[in-house]
Amino acid sequence: MPAIPKTSVSLLKALSGDASSVRWTEFYNKYEGPMRAFLQAHFPTVEADDMIQETLIALVKCLPSYRYVPDEHGYFHNYLMGIVKHKALDAIRRQTARTAIEKQLEEEAQERMKHFQVPNDDAEEAAWKNAAKEAALEQLLADDSIALTTREVFRHVALMHEPPMDVASQFGITRNNVDQIKARLIARLKDLIDNMTAAKV
Repeated sequence: MPAIPKTSVSLLKALSGDASSVRWTEFYNKYEGPMRAFLQAHFPTVEADDMIQETLIALVKCLPSYRYVPDEHGYFHNYLMGIVKHKALDAIRRQTARTAIEKQLEEEAQERMKHFQVPNDDAEEAAWKNAAKEAALEQLLADDSIALTTREVFRHVALMHEPPMDVASQFGITRNNVDQIKARLIARLKDLIDNMTAAKV
C-alpha cells in the first residue's frame, strides 16, 4: 500500500473554503493512490473510480466544518479512509438491494405469467426481460416528474433496505409517508415493466 501522505494543514484550509480550488488536483494526486489501494484491499468488488469520486464530493461538503486536531479527532488519513469505507459499504448495500428487488420483480413476473399459456422463455427472452426490468428501474429513478426527495426516500427504503424509521428521520418525514412513497413507486415500477412487456408483445 502507498505510504500515508503527510497531512498538509494549509492544503486542507485552502480546500475547505473553495470547492473549485485548483488545489483539488494536488489533493487528488496526493491521496488517490492510498484511497485506491484501500479499496482494492478491503472492497475489491466495488468500482474504485466511482468510490473515489463520491469521496471527493463528500469532502467538498465536509471540509468546511472539519478541524484537523490529531490529538482529539485522529489523523486526517483515518478520517478520509472512514469516508471511503462508508461510500464502499453504501455501494455494496445498493448492489445487494438492487439484486433483491430484481429477484422480487422476477418472482412477481413469473406469478403473472402463470395465467398465460406460453412456452418457457429461451435465453434471449430471459435476457430481454432482465433488461426491461433494469431499464424500468433506471427510468423511474431518473423521472424528473417525481420529486428528487421522493426518489431518494424510495432508493433508501426499497433499494438499500434501510429501516423505514431511519429513512423517515433522515428526510424529516413520517413513517407513514415513507410507506406510502415505497408502495406508490413500486406500483409505478410494475406499471413501467408491464408497459415494456406489452410493447414487445
